[in-house]
Amino acid sequence: MRFGLASRLGIVLALSGMLSAGITAFQAQRASETLLVDSARAELLTSTRVLARRITLVREDLSRTLLALARHPAALAALDDDAQAATQLATLFALPMEANRAYFQIRLIGAADNGLERVRVDRDGDAPLRVDGDALQEKGHYPYVFNTLALAAGEVYLSRVGINRERGSHSALGRPAAQLATPVVNAAGTPRGVIVASVDLNGVFALLAADLPADFQLYLANSAGDYLIHPDPARTFGFDKGRRVRVQDEFPAIQAVVDGRAGESMLDSATGEHARAPLVAAFIAARAQLRTDEGAFILGLARPRANVLAELDPLRSIMLQIVIGMSLTGILLAAILARAITHPIEVLGAAVQNFSGKGEAPALPVERQDEIGALARRFAELRTQIGQQLAELEHRRSELEHLARHDALTGLPNRALFDDRMAVALAAARRDDGRLALLFVDVDHFKPINDRLGHVVGDRVLEGVAARIRQCIRESDTAARVGGDEFVVLLPGIASTADAARVADKIRAAIDRPFVIDGHALAVSVSMGLAHYPQDGTDATTLARHADRAMYRDKAEGKAQGRG
Repeated sequence: MRFGLASRLGIVLALSGMLSAGITAFQAQRASETLLVDSARAELLTSTRVLARRITLVREDLSRTLLALARHPAALAALDDDAQAATQLATLFALPMEANRAYFQIRLIGAADNGLERVRVDRDGDAPLRVDGDALQEKGHYPYVFNTLALAAGEVYLSRVGINRERGSHSALGRPAAQLATPVVNAAGTPRGVIVASVDLNGVFALLAADLPADFQLYLANSAGDYLIHPDPARTFGFDKGRRVRVQDEFPAIQAVVDGRAGESMLDSATGEHARAPLVAAFIAARAQLRTDEGAFILGLARPRANVLAELDPLRSIMLQIVIGMSLTGILLAAILARAITHPIEVLGAAVQNFSGKGEAPALPVERQDEIGALARRFAELRTQIGQQLAELEHRRSELEHLARHDALTGLPNRALFDDRMAVALAAARRDDGRLALLFVDVDHFKPINDRLGHVVGDRVLEGVAARIRQCIRESDTAARVGGDEFVVLLPGIASTADAARVADKIRAAIDRPFVIDGHALAVSVSMGLAHYPQDGTDATTLARHADRAMYRDKAEGKAQGRG
């Protein structure tokens, strides 16, 4: 059989069209895979930052509890062998343990008698258990005792994380734990003892990671890289078992993060033990921000690369249909008019080359009513789907960024965002010789509201307080929630102290109005403290300390007047 020029040209064009379809589909898939992997790594990094911020909030909450216990008069009285005070303190120890399963133990340890335990409450199963009498032990040789005794009042010490080997520690024995401790000082500032809380490491991270997607894998290592948390529990606390299992050995690319040369790292691990099941991962170095011997913690999240690329399955089906359609159309049109098909195929190929979204994509001939038009519309559909997926990934990333800088309950800025705005406002005030005011707002007797009416009502009260504060301030002001029932308001560009006082009075009057929740009126009061720049301080720390003291004076005056 002899083929004419048209037949041979048609065959060549048909084969070329099939090859072009395959190549363009392959390039489109590779570009989509690259985009998905890059987006997944960025999402993992954002999630890791959010998780680190949640860890910081948990640590701050635990620290506030310790500081409150250390400042309670019963702590000093119990160190003076006051049995009634010791019983009262044991009851106070049991309250946070009942509310938060993160606590293994809370203890009062004296500075004298070789660090003898004076008051001790352990978790035994699901219930707190007071340990007394001969069961109390000497702990003066433990770093969390002698290191904490060297701290000033109000400082908190974090021990190294390890397996708890202290005998008789009930539920904490043999479990991963860390010790948070703060000194108990007398009026002269002399340390008389320490309040120590043993924290369940696995319990805290299980709670924090509960909102993560099911296929996210959590990693935590100490400053040397030794695993504390790993998807395979057998690889954790190797240093406690006489061997080293380190994160930099499994993920060599994060050596710079472990060494402190980098603060974060995103990687696509497909070598070594991950050769068969590659991972997309992100790691950051999280500083403890406490007095500690531990240094930075290495926190990471990983996700199987196969799960990331599984989102391409619907696109692969469309690509296959496009390849088949292009091949058939190429054969058909090549037999009729070989030259007429050349330009449309070039247009479609150029469109596929731009699937990555870089550069301006050429216009597709979607208006044609032939096979080329059908293919163009399928290409447009594919491009639209890729754009939608990218938009969805960007939206999810934006949501995570918002969660990292705002309070989830009230929608107000959190401490991190507030600190940023405070720094900007202080810089502007110094530059322009201006003024600003810092207002601390604390809800009086909030815990009884939670205990008596439940956390749902408590949350609605906090939402209502936040809403009323927002209504009382300017758009240029910033209100933030920095604790359970604690709010702060930044008033930049305030003209005088009297103006700031009027804003505070306006907020107090707004909150004093009863809150109607489920048809019931609920009276809520607040204590406030104002600090002014530059009269009360020229930096954020000094202003915050002044406002905090003023708030506690207001709270004391409120109690004397029967407020709340």
